[in-house]
Amino acid sequence: MSVIATVAIPAAEFPLGSLLEPDTNATVTVETTVPTSEDVIPYLWIPDDGADEILERLEAEPSVTSVSVVDAMDDHVLVKIGWKQQINGVLESVEQSDAIVTSAAGTHDRWTFRLRFPSYEDLSTFYTDCLERDVSIELIQLHEAISPDSELRFGLTAAQRKLIVAAYEAGYFDVPRRTTLVELGERLDVSDSAVSQRLRRGLATLINSTIVVGTGTDDSAAEGRSPNPGLNAGADGRDDR
Repeated sequence: MSVIATVAIPAAEFPLGSLLEPDTNATVTVETTVPTSEDVIPYLWIPDDGADEILERLEAEPSVTSVSVVDAMDDHVLVKIGWKQQINGVLESVEQSDAIVTSAAGTHDRWTFRLRFPSYEDLSTFYTDCLERDVSIELIQLHEAISPDSELRFGLTAAQRKLIVAAYEAGYFDVPRRTTLVELGERLDVSDSAVSQRLRRGLATLINSTIVVGTGTDDSAAEGRSPNPGLNAGADGRDDR
């Protein structure tokens, strides 16, 4: 059974961690693609504001061999990246564990990845490999993959799903919160009142389609917990999510 894990690492421990200045609220996101090459992250969306400086930092990154702009849309620029054959750090751990990066986003202080692993064993390999490379990794969420048919039953509109994902990646659900409804609205070009209503309706639909419908399910995968206690969040063994 495939496993989906959301993890975060400090920006300083990621090859692209120096792209954004410390005083910026911008976010860099990975373009989700069907894997067709050996590059873990072939495409990157960067903010149009300050794109020249970010491109210069990309070109100066030792792990990067080529940088080219391929598209521009909604105040963002799509960049294609070529990587060296040997990549140190978390990206090499991703390759070693046969994981697929399904989404990723970075701010000036940390990067968050959503990774799909073929099995729990591969996830364990990834986790151990990161520790051996001195990569400070935080496990945010863990669950078994579900079929596309199950995803359709969630009942979310495209706008609701986009907002919930954006809120999650920007840290709206973190404690303390790392973004606000106003900032989410500015990012998605939607009023903060519309963001609030859409988020509440989307979360209500998601809860009804998952937690309420699945009431009575009592297994570790359904709760997003790893059978390996060492991979669960919370220093005292509890899952504090």
